[in-house]
Amino acid sequence: MSGTKRVPVTRTPIPQITPKAIELFRQYRRSYGKRSDDLHYALWEELGCKPWEWPCCEDPRADVNPYPPGTPAHATWQPNLRAQEMWKQLDAASREAKKAERETRKAAPSPPPNQPPEPPAA
Repeated sequence: MSGTKRVPVTRTPIPQITPKAIELFRQYRRSYGKRSDDLHYALWEELGCKPWEWPCCEDPRADVNPYPPGTPAHATWQPNLRAQEMWKQLDAASREAKKAERETRKAAPSPPPNQPPEPPAA
């Protein structure tokens, strides 16, 4: 017999960006550079990243070599392009979610203006 009966499993190659992931990203971005390890870990879990995909997202503007100049690590350091791309995707998803929220609020009927209370009936 030649050939195989195996059917390839199709999986999404990128993590799914959920509303919870967007909210975690917003919180993480506000605290970026400070002690935000817990938020980063929660975002990493929500995105379903693998252990070797740490950090799961990284600000592309903070592309600074962390090693001291003159060391072999400094000479061979490369930015984490995958993590930077995830940051860009989360940032774009966050902007889209904010835009949708604004449009939803704009489309909702506005409540009537506050009117003074009516005098009691005598």
